[in-house]
Formats: sequence, structure tokens, C-alpha cells
Amino acid sequence: MHPSPHRLLQALHFPIQYIEITESLLRARGGDVASVRQQCGLPALHDASAPQPDRIDGRQLQKAMEITRDHCLPGQPISLQVLEHFPLTAHGMLGMLTIACGTLGEALDAALQYHALVMPVFDMRRERLPDGGATVVIEQLADFSPFNEGLAELVVGTFRNIAPYTTTSKLLTEVSFPHAPPPAAQLADYERFFQAPVRFNAPYLGFSVSAEALRSPLSTGNRATRDSLEALLRRQAPEGAPRATPVTQRVKQVVADGMRKGALPQAMRVADLLAMSQRTLSRHLQDEGTTLSRIVEQVRIEHAERLLLGSRKPVQEVARQVGFTDASSFSRAFRRATGLTPMALREQRTTTETTESGVA
Repeated sequence: MHPSPHRLLQALHFPIQYIEITESLLRARGGDVASVRQQCGLPALHDASAPQPDRIDGRQLQKAMEITRDHCLPGQPISLQVLEHFPLTAHGMLGMLTIACGTLGEALDAALQYHALVMPVFDMRRERLPDGGATVVIEQLADFSPFNEGLAELVVGTFRNIAPYTTTSKLLTEVSFPHAPPPAAQLADYERFFQAPVRFNAPYLGFSVSAEALRSPLSTGNRATRDSLEALLRRQAPEGAPRATPVTQRVKQVVADGMRKGALPQAMRVADLLAMSQRTLSRHLQDEGTTLSRIVEQVRIEHAERLLLGSRKPVQEVARQVGFTDASSFSRAFRRATGLTPMALREQRTTTETTESGVA
């Protein structure tokens, strides 16, 4: 039996600060602000006998979005009206962490790493562009009908709201929404807000950022504050919870790309390609339980296995192609990682093929 959508939403949790967004919009529209928490099943703000919870569930957020929608002005995109009342601090500690980061790239990494703590409706991954920029691809994990489209626009729009803290004149290079476009009269509103081309009926939900923007410093960056906030967020993250876009995987891809081109990238180059400092790169890898040298070793061994099994190249040549100076050091490293010598791996494959051929 599958859980009902009602129960699924009840299992999702969001910052209590999201209720304040609805209250802020109602205040601007002259609505009944005092009734918002009651309608969402929350105690009154000044009720000392019933303290406010730290979080709300998906049903309560859905109700808040319903109240918000009913108080938005007609003829204007609802999501853009909401974003006027959506400061980054509404994301709680994660919002404060992003603006305490040193660069926009670091802020993006922090948002992707911890986004599930504030917006578990989506999964997000970062894909590197050929020019060093990045595309963030966002996948919806839970049905929030009838607010799926609005929520998609909000999750992209909240990243755009970091613009006042940056030193770049152009934050985004493109925004993509998979749903149908709004009325033609509203299209200009989207491009004016995002300051970038906005595509509807796109093949994915997400946005792209240039390499220059990723490297741009934030005016509010503070290392000590960032480290303190990140330590608090790490303690909040569920034990064993997967990260949206592990830095380890991105580093592995960069190293593998370099190996295919015949040149293993150095730490400075890897950090530059990921739009972060070497110190930040090292810290992220340490948080994920690894180091750059371990990743390089893993990529070399994996590439060596493919060469050994997919070609007849001598072991010496395979060793050279994966960055070892001689066959003996390669053999020792390969055995340490796989439990087999390079020749033993090939012999094992030959034995398997012979056995399978005999059976056939």
C-alpha cells in the first residue's frame, strides 16, 4: 500500500520562517495577518502557553501557499509577488550561511549541500559547463498540487535573491521551467526579475550561472561566521543522509576528464574548475571523508582496470597512461586497491571467458 499524498506531505518539514513570508505579504495587502497561523494549525504568535514550533510540515506549507495565492494581485505572476517578501534569512541558518560564504560559487555549494533541510520537495545537482560555469538541475520529489509550478518558480527565484549580496552585474545566464508559459503580458516580468532569458516548456527545471559569477565575492562573506553556521547545519543533517551533489563526485569527474585528456589536474586547477578556493575544496572533501589524493588514486585505478580489460596494451603502457612512472609502483598500487595484480586481473578475465565459452 502506498502512503497517501496527505501523509507524504505530513512527513516533509520546512522552516517555520516560511509562515512569515505569508504574513509579510498579507500585511502588505491589508489582510488578516493574525489569522495565518491559526489557519495553518499553529499556535498564535504571542501565546505564551503554546510556544511556536521550529518547523512546519508540508500540509501547513501548502495551506500557507493557499492563503498567499488568495491575497496576490491579479495580472501579476504570483511567484514574483511572493519573492518580494522572501528574504534569504527565511531559509534560517542555511540562508545566513549562503550570504556568509566568500564567493557565489561557495554559496551555491552550501545551498546544494544542505537544501534538503529547508526544501525537501526537490533534489538538486550541479553540472559543470564547458566554460567553467554551472547548470543547476532541479528535480521535484513530492507532489505539491496545485502549487507545483509556483513552488518550482520560487525555488529558482530564491537563488536569484542572493543578487544584492554579490559584486557581479549578471547573476544568471538562463532560467528554465518545464511548465507552460504564463500569459504573454507577464513574460517580461520574469525576465526583468531574473535579469536573464527565461525558457518555459524547457526539458528540465533549473538555472545556469557563468564562471565569472561563480568566482565573484559576496559583500557579506565572513569566514568565521560561515564555519560556525556550517557546523550547526552539519549537526542538523540526518545521520547518513545523502548529499544532493557531493563535491567528491564532481572532483572525480574533473580528474577523470583530465586523465582522458592525458593530464591529471593539480589541486589549484580542480578548485578553479569547481569555482572554489583550495581551502574550501579541501574542507568539503574532508567533510565527505576523503581527500583529493585519494580521489586521484581511485580514478587512476578505475581507468587502469578499463584499459587492462578493454585492450591488449602492456602493463607498462597502462601504468604510463594512468600517471605512474613505472610498472612496479603501478602494480603495488593496483593490488592495494583491488586485491589483484594487473596481470592477475587479466588472467581472471581470460579464465572467465574460457569457462563461459565452454558452457556455451
